[in-house]
Amino acid sequence: MATRITERFGDGGGNITKSHGGEATLSDALRDGIDDVAELRTQLIALLAKLDADAGVTDTDYASTLTPAAQTLTKG
Repeated sequence: MATRITERFGDGGGNITKSHGGEATLSDALRDGIDDVAELRTQLIALLAKLDADAGVTDTDYASTLTPAAQTLTKG
């Protein structure tokens, strides 16, 4: 779900839960952000693997040196 976060998101307790108004809750927004970061991480790892595969005989190992650490913020 695409969530638009404005500067007034959460003002006066809005968007904390569905009953407090707003289309998206804080939980929705955080979960969408986690999805976005996970996708970017997946694509980065794929790019690093591709760079390693394309490097040929040069001594490069992008995947082992540049792969980000495991995500600490996950959905449950």
